[in-house]
Amino acid sequence: MNKNFTRKRMLRLAFGLFFLASLPAFSQNESDLVGFLNGGKDDASKLIGAYLSPIINATSYGMTSGWYHTAKAHKTLGFDLGVTVSAAFTPASDDSFTPSSLGLKTLSLTSPAGPNATAPTIFGANTPTTYTGVYDPDGNGPIPGKAVTVNGPEGLNFRKSVGFSAVPVPMIQLGIGIVKNTDLKIRFVPEQKQGGSNFSMLGFGLMHDIKQHLKGIKRLPFDLSLLVAYNSVSGATSLVNSDPTDALPDNTDGKVNYKLNSWVAQALISKKISVLTLYAGVGYGAVNSTVNVLGTYTIDPSFPDSADLTDPFSAEYTNKSARVTAGLRIKLGPVYFNGDYTLQKYNALTVGFGFAVR
Repeated sequence: MNKNFTRKRMLRLAFGLFFLASLPAFSQNESDLVGFLNGGKDDASKLIGAYLSPIINATSYGMTSGWYHTAKAHKTLGFDLGVTVSAAFTPASDDSFTPSSLGLKTLSLTSPAGPNATAPTIFGANTPTTYTGVYDPDGNGPIPGKAVTVNGPEGLNFRKSVGFSAVPVPMIQLGIGIVKNTDLKIRFVPEQKQGGSNFSMLGFGLMHDIKQHLKGIKRLPFDLSLLVAYNSVSGATSLVNSDPTDALPDNTDGKVNYKLNSWVAQALISKKISVLTLYAGVGYGAVNSTVNVLGTYTIDPSFPDSADLTDPFSAEYTNKSARVTAGLRIKLGPVYFNGDYTLQKYNALTVGFGFAVR
């Protein structure tokens, strides 16, 4: 097996989902994600889903953060332009999964051994795993006399490498005052490419001052608003492999496609004290994510009864959570710096800076 080749492909996959250009500093050893396809379509779908689900879930919660740094709307044509990075932290329980609980039909984890033995997710340890079983590539029944050995992908081991496990999601955001103390927020990341990966982001939000409509509190010294926002991330990572010397399925068009759509609704409050603004929000966030492994993969071309699997994996993930945010902003002239922390299913830290006028 070409160890360097598989390492590069896993890092490209992680780049696409992490939105980072610095992941080559981390390593992924041994086998590739698509090696699971050697165990057949059904088992591969379960194992790929278990391996990837933590990064999909964490990215989902990260992309719902960073929409605001004050509850005060701009005057008409006032604006702010800023850059934020939101990092959703993952629990240690997301570092591994138990293959025996997935209902596998053709494969079983044999190294490490044991009925409750665990395998690493993409966040987990760089621990080698081995699966063995019968050869049933298309799910139509095992082929007699043919055994399968699959080396599962290791984890990126972030908790050991950097001391914590999180998914940073960077964003560029523009806020514009339109009418009646309402801000239009536009969030975007232009298409980014590295190696065989690409991704882009586009989102819109509205923040409206509701204090102006509440006679009993409209003159009190704080700001109160409602925010509704939508955000979409899409991208792809190449899984092309035409190396006949490794143990991976061969393909000329393989790729992972993913799309994440999020909605956020929050009530916001803020108080400005000189150059300092304290802000908080409470509400709800929901994300729907789809991941598809596309292409045609030739399973074990050395065997007379080899099979081709087309578009072998598709999964949908739904995440919903109440959320409470607290943060502060320091504004020096038109320049501001902000930071906040959100309590939700996967807690998130957001930091940012930018320029604000009017």
